[in-house]
Amino acid sequence: MPEVLERPTIALHGIASVAGRYVIGEQPTHPGINLFACRLRMIASDSLRLTAPVIPQMGEQVTTSFNSFGTLTGQVTRQFEDGFAVSIEHDAAGRDRLNARITSFSEKLWTAETDRRAAQRIMPSNPRTVIARPDNWSQPCLIVDYSISGAAVSAAFQPEVGEIVTVGRVTGEVVRLFDFGFAVRFFEPQNADHLEGLLEAPDEWRDVMRRTFKAV
Repeated sequence: MPEVLERPTIALHGIASVAGRYVIGEQPTHPGINLFACRLRMIASDSLRLTAPVIPQMGEQVTTSFNSFGTLTGQVTRQFEDGFAVSIEHDAAGRDRLNARITSFSEKLWTAETDRRAAQRIMPSNPRTVIARPDNWSQPCLIVDYSISGAAVSAAFQPEVGEIVTVGRVTGEVVRLFDFGFAVRFFEPQNADHLEGLLEAPDEWRDVMRRTFKAV
């Protein structure tokens, strides 16, 4: 019998600059119900890890989509306080294609010029935070990006335009809805040097998340 060559696993870690989206389950997509934004933290030819607003159950199917890596489907294999890991389901040809995309992306990290449009909005280093309403209702959310005047947010609900919400500790008004979330305009322009800290979740909320999802 011919020798079967094992295909190498190529992995890329710490990709905090890659934003995408994911769908939980196989049902039609509905923003705020099973369609959300996410940030890629690690990708390999057989697995990936996301920072995400909604953490699926273990074993649940998830389909992710990233411009640089395409659409990838798999099952949740691990939960973290800020997201989850997925075991990618594809054949040998799909694995090879993903390996090539990972290699190409890693090369571009060293050669690509900064996108000036991206500089206008900032991707926070800790994108998972909490969103609240005036009636003290709150839940986890993910900040897609932000500026001194507002933020794009993804969460397990779709508010009404005009609704008042607080992202982290900054309050504003929902001004637009889109497929994986909504835009919040802050009531006042924020100090650029302090804004990211204000958008982070309160310490007590993060402590609860750490106790709930303990990474082994």
